[in-house]
Parts: sequence; C-alpha cells; structure tokens
Amino acid sequence: MMIEQAKPMRRRWLLIASLALNLVVIGVAVGAAWRYAGHDKARLRMPPVGALLFRDLDAGTRQSLRSKAEGDHGSYHARRRAEGARVVELLRATPFEAAALGEMLNAQAERRHSFQRSVQEAWLGKIEAMSAEERADYADRLQHRVDHPKRRKWRE
Repeated sequence: MMIEQAKPMRRRWLLIASLALNLVVIGVAVGAAWRYAGHDKARLRMPPVGALLFRDLDAGTRQSLRSKAEGDHGSYHARRRAEGARVVELLRATPFEAAALGEMLNAQAERRHSFQRSVQEAWLGKIEAMSAEERADYADRLQHRVDHPKRRKWRE
C-alpha cells in the first residue's frame, strides 16, 4: 500500500519539475528574442562626439593615433589592463601612498586628454581640407547619424 501512494507523489513532483524547467527555457527564449529584436533601447544611444570624429578619420590615421596612445603596451586593451593592475598594486601597497595613486590617475587622465586632442586635430585638418560643398554634405551625414543612432558596436 505504501508503494502505491509513493508513485503518484513522485509523478506529481516530476510534473512540477518539468513544468518549472519548461518555464525557465521559455523565459530565456523570450528574453533573448526581446533583446535581439531591437527592443533594447539603451543600446540605441548617441555615441560620444569624440567617437564620431574618430570613426570619420581614414584607417591609416586611426591606426597611427591608436599606436601612439597604446605606447609600449602593444594594444589599447593591454595598456588598460596594465593600468588596472597598477591601480590594484598601489591599493594593496603597505604603506599606502595616496600621492602615488593620484599621480598615476593624473597621468592616465593626461594620456586620455592627449589622445582626444590628437583626434580633434586630425579631424579638424580633414575638415579644413574640404570645400564648402563637401563640408555641407559631411554635416548632413553627421546630422543623420546624430538623429538616427545605430545599434552600438562594441568592437570596431
């Protein structure tokens, strides 16, 4: 008699577990469909003006500016990892030297500012070389990109 009662109870739990798993799978599928169907409005933000200017430079100029910004690290990401590792190292130092951390952060900010200035100078040189008609056409294209942002591309 005990065995007969245990089977319906086990079946009920199996049914509940199966339904729960199905709901999880359906939820993941609906969430993915929602995200990739263009409903993720946060990803449709206007890119920073500096990014627009940088993307409008020719590939050779962009590569030259990147190489200068990367320094001895070989890549932007390697430089960022090295900077992050240095911050962690300075935070763990005993005794803690706030001045050293401040100097490191100031140097990082100056490198960023220097890169931004070099992009602006290169872009302005490109714009100065344009005729009035070319500048007007460029302004129209830029206005369209500002008014109709595309999905953000994380890596270009």
